[in-house]
Amino acid sequence: IMYLLYRFLINIIFVISPIIIFVRLFKKKEELKRFKEKFCFFTQQRIKGTLIWFHGASVGEIQSIIPLVEKFEKDKNIKQILITSNTISSSKIVNSLKLKKTVHQFFPIDTNFLSKKFINFWKPSKVFFIDSEIWPNTLNNLYENKIPIVLLNARITKKTFNKWMMVDSFAKSVFYKFSLCLSSSNETKSYLRKLGGKNIKFFGNL
Repeated sequence: IMYLLYRFLINIIFVISPIIIFVRLFKKKEELKRFKEKFCFFTQQRIKGTLIWFHGASVGEIQSIIPLVEKFEKDKNIKQILITSNTISSSKIVNSLKLKKTVHQFFPIDTNFLSKKFINFWKPSKVFFIDSEIWPNTLNNLYENKIPIVLLNARITKKTFNKWMMVDSFAKSVFYKFSLCLSSSNETKSYLRKLGGKNIKFFGNL
């Protein structure tokens, strides 16, 4: 039931998204040439071979993974690295690094249709979601495609945990889909276990 409710609400957001995008363009929170990426009109090409995907909300999350990305850049088995985020400032950080294998795209609106289109285009072999980025449709479609999903630098506050516990069964169906959860604190490790996460390890804050 909660999945149906979520999909209903995210579809409403999709319907009114042109208005939201217009306002954000006016406030200079979207790029005129690139906002269409959020609707799966891609501005980068998929290269043949193994692709890994990192997603973080904004600047802090993207900055935290730079050493990891630089290490993966040196791995000959990885042909391309995709980084997605939601903000212009974070995209500028990725572009400023001038990494050879790495491309940036804006994260698509999490409707079932768009998330499927995104996954089918990029075909990642492994996905890393950073901190507290939880997108149920995307997670579900990755899981159904048997693509390993890692929750990296997992961070859940008590307030967020309490909200998830209000929809306990929905939370467990979401967090179960992560193949590995690397927690940034012991508190988050405890929360993840109660929310139905599996293979949880305390890693420390990136």
